[in-house]
Amino acid sequence: MNISVVEDNKYEMNNIINVLKSISKEFNIYQASTGEECFKILEKTDIDLFILDIQLPDISGLKIAEKIRNISKYELTYIIFITTHIYFQLDAFKKVHCYDFLEKPYKKQELVEIIKRLSNGISKQKEQIKVNRQQISLQMKNCIVKIYTDEILFVESNKRDCTVHTKNKEFLVKNTTVKKMLELLPIEYFMQVHRSYIINLENIHEIGKYGKNSWAIYFKEYPLYAYVSNSYKNEFLDRFLG
Repeated sequence: MNISVVEDNKYEMNNIINVLKSISKEFNIYQASTGEECFKILEKTDIDLFILDIQLPDISGLKIAEKIRNISKYELTYIIFITTHIYFQLDAFKKVHCYDFLEKPYKKQELVEIIKRLSNGISKQKEQIKVNRQQISLQMKNCIVKIYTDEILFVESNKRDCTVHTKNKEFLVKNTTVKKMLELLPIEYFMQVHRSYIINLENIHEIGKYGKNSWAIYFKEYPLYAYVSNSYKNEFLDRFLG
């Protein structure tokens, strides 16, 4: 479970971290003292829970929360506010739908109970997501492997073989065509964008022009990229932007 703690007071930050560590050593805690630091963390990490101070040096915790809510994957993510200013409470619940609001000084046990309750709920949600995730089976040289389709970034064809690029590993599938791979993949998330490439629309990080008649599709924290040819460009943009 990934937790972002945004607090500019070092004493308060240490108190929160000690509480979190006392609950579980499995928590991954990401510390930030400003809004800018918080959003730099979000560029690299998916967060399950936000603990925000309202008064910060560069931007208020409420403004941070509003920006977080504008990111689609964080529309329903749990947010806890910790502050000395109780009069922000109404805005915290109405504008950003926070889960809880603790006024300083708060009792340690209050925070412990909230975190435990949310941790249990997040764990159950993740287990349910795992149950519902789609998988495909790939016939490798000496074995059959199952991979989650949401882990796939793109599929690249090279002569008679295909390489399946995932977030963590590449799988070389012998004697398989782009057409055969398309038949395996869920059409609501995948599409062919080039005679040699199939991409996962959900995992696109950036699109850039590449040469006169093609585009390059980049994926988060992955060094390789896929191409969109001119003949597939309009259909691709319709699906990606629609």
